[in-house]
Amino acid sequence: MLLLSILLVFIASFAITARALIPIRKSWERQVQFTADASHELRTPIAVIQANLEVVMDEPEQTVAKKQKWLNHIKAEADRMQKLIEDLLILSRADEGQENLEKSLFNLSETLINTLESLIPYAQSKGIKLKTDIEADISFFGDKEQIKQLLVILVDNAIKHTPSGGEVLVKSQIQNRNLVIKVTDTGEGIAKEHLTKIFDHFYRINKARERESGSSGLGLSIAKWIVEEHRGSIHVESKLGAGSTFTVVLPPK
Repeated sequence: MLLLSILLVFIASFAITARALIPIRKSWERQVQFTADASHELRTPIAVIQANLEVVMDEPEQTVAKKQKWLNHIKAEADRMQKLIEDLLILSRADEGQENLEKSLFNLSETLINTLESLIPYAQSKGIKLKTDIEADISFFGDKEQIKQLLVILVDNAIKHTPSGGEVLVKSQIQNRNLVIKVTDTGEGIAKEHLTKIFDHFYRINKARERESGSSGLGLSIAKWIVEEHRGSIHVESKLGAGSTFTVVLPPK
């Protein structure tokens, strides 16, 4: 009987320990996958930079002007790599709980309007009309810079997936005391099989095209993290060929 009791205690202890280790194992697996994905993403710009540098160095007697094409390629890839590294640092610190928000009460309406005005030239350069419908005098308690980054990510994503001649509408209002921000585009839309994955690290629907546009595949992951840090939610509704709507709901405090 004593032996059976000891055996049962051992089995119970083992089960409890195994259950306690599940989140640790999952965290470790996420870190391993994150590192592998980051290494893969950095490999491409490094390879492009090296290839273009070889072209430049092969003919050292030529002027910078004659090498401008290759130098432009190097700069573009270096800029993309810098953005990727910045995004990686944000998510890495966020995963470790080190990226603390600096919350304060601020005029959200004014912040959204100013941020969107800075994005109008970018939208126009792509032949896209950026429209706004921002409720006036909304006060919000949160991290002002992170909310600005959230908006930039969502609008930039909408512009990248909307063809020339299309529109992007940003709407913000208070509903049931919650702040609701909607970014709607008239772009290509997202297939159902992608909807649950687009907030994952490094996930791209069209990898080749999005890499060309400079997308790191981390923007929506960062957007989701910002929303969750403000105790809110984010989801997307989409229809192929008709566009998408990203909806962010943030509690007042």
